[in-house]
Amino acid sequence: MSETTGLLNTAIGEQTELKLALAPDLQMTMADPTQIEQVLMNLCLNARDAMPQGGRIVIETQNVEIGEDFRGTHSRGQPGRYVLLSVSDTGVGMDAATLDRIFEPFFTTKEMGRGTGLGLATVYGVVKQHGGFMNVYSEPGQGTTFQVYLPASSGPPGEIGLATSEDAQKGGTETVLVAEDHDGLRELVRTTLASQGYSVILASNGQEAVRMFKANSEEIRLVVLDVVMPFLSGPEAHSQMCAIRPHLPVIFMTGHTAELASLNSKFQEGAILLQKPCTPQTLNRTVRSTLDATNSA
Repeated sequence: MSETTGLLNTAIGEQTELKLALAPDLQMTMADPTQIEQVLMNLCLNARDAMPQGGRIVIETQNVEIGEDFRGTHSRGQPGRYVLLSVSDTGVGMDAATLDRIFEPFFTTKEMGRGTGLGLATVYGVVKQHGGFMNVYSEPGQGTTFQVYLPASSGPPGEIGLATSEDAQKGGTETVLVAEDHDGLRELVRTTLASQGYSVILASNGQEAVRMFKANSEEIRLVVLDVVMPFLSGPEAHSQMCAIRPHLPVIFMTGHTAELASLNSKFQEGAILLQKPCTPQTLNRTVRSTLDATNSA
């Protein structure tokens, strides 16, 4: 949690204050750490977008026990012990009609080009897979609170979860070129990879990415490219780079399923896809595995 929120501070920007209220005696929950961090990342980025002029995000965890009386006032949830993760913002809020549709895939309150419409649907799917449920509280002008309930477990964390965490921490010293036109996400990727030992070269659009690659082609071992960028798309930029170095390893980042069709030829050539937003662990693991596959080829 601490590592993810540290990176979130960078992603949400200086206008937004991030506060934590974490229970020191939080119970165990049998959950995939990477997926739960994806849930947290999605909720916090969604909260940031609801506060265009800045504001405050509060992340809270606590132990709760649900009885039959809770089910009488809520449509979801079975009686039992839960770990509760709450993400609250001081943003624009939502009306009842929006709340009814908020977890539908491709439903978004953001203007064209800003939202993927996949974030909250992804969150809902992950929570449901873990046997949990969600509640949302919001009113126009009064902010929003998302509550994630995950079943509590009294057992120790599994060895698989610990191994996954260790794999995610494996870094490297290679040089990686990152092209992303969103300032916050670009900085988040840079911070994540630099913290694992990588040298990172940044570009804010496809044209700049090609220029940076030409200037540093001998050092760059991998390129991480957003699919849709100003001046030159990720696939177009990669094609120009491959004219300089054929078979250049690439990870494409996208939050729009509509963009996948344009990547078919790239997938056939071995390109890797990373859905946005992703957790630091997922990013680290994908970068490391792509580099390792290239080195062993």
